[in-house]
Amino acid sequence: MIRVFTLLFLSTWMLVFVPHLQAEMKIRLKDGKVIEVPVSEDEVKSIEYGKLKDEKGKIFSEKAIRIMSAKYGNISFELEGELGYKQYFCDAKEALAEKCDGKNKCRLIIGSSICGDPYPGKGKYLYAEYTCGQKLKRAKKSQTEVMVLTCP
Repeated sequence: MIRVFTLLFLSTWMLVFVPHLQAEMKIRLKDGKVIEVPVSEDEVKSIEYGKLKDEKGKIFSEKAIRIMSAKYGNISFELEGELGYKQYFCDAKEALAEKCDGKNKCRLIIGSSICGDPYPGKGKYLYAEYTCGQKLKRAKKSQTEVMVLTCP
């Protein structure tokens, strides 16, 4: 840690040295480049390693499931005026988070009980993105199958 001193002029003849703690934090970017960022004493915060917090302040361990996004439904390749497709999905994030967040393993039977039936009479899939610590994982299963989410 490097100590830096700030000069304060208390009067025209007296100088006082006030110590401030300052350090440099090294950050490695995805491309391998390392940058150094100065950090002062006022910017230091307590960090609890091995645990992550979500936007609501809920703590997740490195080995726990945390649902990032989920959707249930399918795509229809219908031709209407223009070439294209329609999406029939419902947001399944809240339902999956309620059942799986904070667990090491979660099993779900895929069906309309998750968030309704966004595409009646047609086959549907559940797409889920979740993290285990810093690692992002993806899963996809069709209706009536069992989806198993795990964090080693």
